[in-house]
Amino acid sequence: MLRRILMVVVAGMFVMTTRPALAHHSTAAFLDNEVTQKGTVVEFIWGNPHVEVVWDVKDDTGNVVRWRGELASVQSVMADGLNKDSLKPGDGVLMTVRVAKAGTPHSVINQIRRADGTMVLAWSRQGGGSAADRAARAAAQKDQN
Repeated sequence: MLRRILMVVVAGMFVMTTRPALAHHSTAAFLDNEVTQKGTVVEFIWGNPHVEVVWDVKDDTGNVVRWRGELASVQSVMADGLNKDSLKPGDGVLMTVRVAKAGTPHSVINQIRRADGTMVLAWSRQGGGSAADRAARAAAQKDQN
């Protein structure tokens, strides 16, 4: 009986410690260059494993394209100053993103500003790089405005 209990405990510990590692993925499916898009928030999805934003953008021909972008986990974006009420459907936004290599409207979000330029998220942990790299990107974006 003790042996069975020990086996269940060991198996449970294995599952609890390996699951996060198996779920992790890289951002290799996205281009390295950043693109800034002007759009309107459709949905702000506050949940793990990634917070997501869905927004509409008009393309060059005037057609509306629905984009989806991911941020880090809830805990990480909270540490960066976001909360579940940071964005609402209908909010005008400037999304600085790295788009999918596949050409689909999916992205990793690097920065979020309101339509008036007010910063919502200066840099995203999903955007990659060191803290100094992200700060330099945020300063460069600010200088462009």
